[in-house]
Amino acid sequence: MIAGFAPFAGLNAAARHTLACNAMTMRVPRRTVIFEQGEVPNAQAAVLEGTVHLSGATPGRPRMLVETVTTPDLLLPAAVLEDAPYLLRAQAATECRLLLVPAAALRGLVAADPAAALTVMFCLTRQFRRMTRQVKNLKLRTTTQRLAAYLLNLDAVKEGSEFALPCDKGAIAAQLGMTRESLSRAFAALEADAITVRGASISVRDRQRLIGHCPFDPLIDESA
Repeated sequence: MIAGFAPFAGLNAAARHTLACNAMTMRVPRRTVIFEQGEVPNAQAAVLEGTVHLSGATPGRPRMLVETVTTPDLLLPAAVLEDAPYLLRAQAATECRLLLVPAAALRGLVAADPAAALTVMFCLTRQFRRMTRQVKNLKLRTTTQRLAAYLLNLDAVKEGSEFALPCDKGAIAAQLGMTRESLSRAFAALEADAITVRGASISVRDRQRLIGHCPFDPLIDESA
């Protein structure tokens, strides 16, 4: 199982054995809080199946979705390596299957095995670049542009297609860094010439006009 998990696939047999001897798997129902912000990690959680939401909160402000993590990926390995508190809460957005490796075991392996250190470093690098793309999307695009890019990144979007949104509009608004009111205005702007909205169902009337609202940028968008 560890050999087939992409972030650990480059480890040699001895390193995989070290992880396997100390690891456990578990299934968690949707909405389960895997860890809270402020907790000091006692294990490195890896997402084998499912989707996890990472969110943050501060007193007097609503909780905001910061990132969505899907398989295969590690949940906030920087906190595990630094032995520092998590900056975000992790909550299962779907039923999930997790691999849990004791934090001390992972830190020991990374300290002793350069290949393991590189493996975790590459994971951190991918996460850093993904987060940078998200920050650029939030800072450099209007709400309408962000929504257009979000719809274009859904695999189902093609000329004349009709599909259901993958989550409720409140979650989409949080993911795109806007209020529900701003999301409604962005949907209205796109409805004018590109899409039709019926509740959670979206019909694409003109894909080229949708692209025109937010052309693909390879330094922000990972797919189109």
